[in-house]
Amino acid sequence: MPSAIDVFREQREAAEQLHGQLVEISAVLGRLREQVNALALNEDLRTVLREEQDWLTRAQLAVSEVRSFREQDMLRFWPAVLRRWAVALVFALASAAAAGAGYSWWTKPYAAELEILRSRMEFATFVEHRVLTMTPAERRRFDALMKWDVRKSGKPAPQNPGNHDGQKDEK
Repeated sequence: MPSAIDVFREQREAAEQLHGQLVEISAVLGRLREQVNALALNEDLRTVLREEQDWLTRAQLAVSEVRSFREQDMLRFWPAVLRRWAVALVFALASAAAAGAGYSWWTKPYAAELEILRSRMEFATFVEHRVLTMTPAERRRFDALMKWDVRKSGKPAPQNPGNHDGQKDEK
């Protein structure tokens, strides 16, 4: 077993080694502190740090402005789209109404004429059917009526009902 003096010597050597390492660490920390102080006292570095802080602040403001602008833009986007489509729809409906009104105005005289012609055709069809279903005696009487139409004046009408100038038909 080692004696107490040997143990004490070992402890003293360990303490000296520890002290030497602490002195080295203290020297390194001192140099490091000097370098940090030198950097902290460097005016150019401080100026760059201040400018960088200002740039960061401006960048944050710009980002927040852009974000708020985009939010407002999105709020205005759909109503604007709806207004454009509403205007296009109103224009399309007005165009269709104008086209319909124009077509109606343009074809109105023709519709009246077609109605008159339809009624005449119905009458002609009725007369044709009646002539085809006549007995021979009715047919002779009908032919006699068609050749001489005595009017109030007592003069016979021309044979061609479309001839209104009073001249005889050329056959």
